[in-house]
Amino acid sequence: MKKLLTLHGENGGVTTIEFAFVAPAFLLALVGCLDLGQMVYAKGVLDGAVEKAARDSTLETGDTSVADAKVISAMRPIVPGAQVTSTRKSYYDFARTNKGEPLDDKNGDGACSPGEGYTDENGNGSWDEDLGRTGNGGANDVIVYTVRVQYDPVFAVPIVPLDWSRREITAIAVKRNQPFALQDGSYGSTPRVC
Repeated sequence: MKKLLTLHGENGGVTTIEFAFVAPAFLLALVGCLDLGQMVYAKGVLDGAVEKAARDSTLETGDTSVADAKVISAMRPIVPGAQVTSTRKSYYDFARTNKGEPLDDKNGDGACSPGEGYTDENGNGSWDEDLGRTGNGGANDVIVYTVRVQYDPVFAVPIVPLDWSRREITAIAVKRNQPFALQDGSYGSTPRVC
């Protein structure tokens, strides 16, 4: 009991105890900032690389595989081991980008149910939720270029309740191909029933 009373005025070692309380929170904040910094930087580089690749692909001589390879090489130093996937959809004009064929959706389920009418704009005989055709399209077509990057973070925050083991960032660029020829096709207006 006497020893406890003599420790009452002792200041030695207080800094060590304070550091023991502050260090875990400080390190967690530091790792969190590094993690967030990597994600924000990767997103910025991805946005720029996708914009450039999309512009390069709009030319008649544009090679989409070369453009995709440039995006991958831009991301590799920032997020090593990342899985990069890209898709391109072409549309006749900007007005129908990422839109489906007009549907008289009587029951409100968002699908083409039996008895509901729709306008077959692309002439394939069935209702399409998205009018886009896979690929880079032709002259004057509008292209939606989407790139998704999945990666394991270098500085993962382990106590966050979300699944932080894998991240995904996405960049989308919408461009019109150069008018290097006459544009093929247009949208039709054939009424059909599901």
